[in-house]
Amino acid sequence: MKSFFTKLTGAALAATVFLASCEKDETQAKLNIAATPQLTSSATTATLSSATSANNAVTYTWTPADFGYQAATTYMLQFAKQGSNFASNVYEVNVGNALTKTFTVGELNSVYEGVDCNSANTATKLDVRVIATVGTAASTATSTTSSIQATPYAGQTAPADKWGIIGSATPGGWDTDTDMTYDFCTRTFKATLPLTAGAFKFRANDAWTLNYGDDANDKALEAGGADIAMTATGTYEVTLNLNATPKPTYTITKK
Repeated sequence: MKSFFTKLTGAALAATVFLASCEKDETQAKLNIAATPQLTSSATTATLSSATSANNAVTYTWTPADFGYQAATTYMLQFAKQGSNFASNVYEVNVGNALTKTFTVGELNSVYEGVDCNSANTATKLDVRVIATVGTAASTATSTTSSIQATPYAGQTAPADKWGIIGSATPGGWDTDTDMTYDFCTRTFKATLPLTAGAFKFRANDAWTLNYGDDANDKALEAGGADIAMTATGTYEVTLNLNATPKPTYTITKK
């Protein structure tokens, strides 16, 4: 019996040593990044237009990452505004185990919209890098950063109705609308403008056929509703959300 327990204890000890050794080797393998991907691009500028959306715009190519052991590696391209250090508004494109990715004009325009959905018609430079990931433990290797500059076109369509603010509290009084801008990111209309003591309403297309006011002074709008009162003079950002339910809503934020 003693011999049996001795053998059992010895076997358990050997198994523990073996598992510890495997774990150590696995940890070392994860930490041993022999080579990071080297990213190259066919261009650093691109011309974007809806008429050429099917044409190729840029091709990215990278060398394989080497994690020091054989494993399935997948790759992902990341795009972000230049100088942001990929801290926010990062657009990611997964490419599996491929070592190259070609973007058409339309696809690259979508990348720009993904980074900043209000970037249309503005020359913008993006930083680009590739992230290599291996195994389920998500060990990663990051390439150096490349860049691409382009002026994206408006790939999204704004609502047909143009909205504005009109009233005694606005710069144009009851005669001239202050136009609002459609924000593709939030799907709202916005305007930053000086307001004075008085009142205003929202209306579409510089006409009274479609207009909104606030009967209950609760930031919920009614068609043809009451004038919205302003008491404090200042510069405000006014936001109109026509997608809110059960009624459209608005906010007034002092700047």
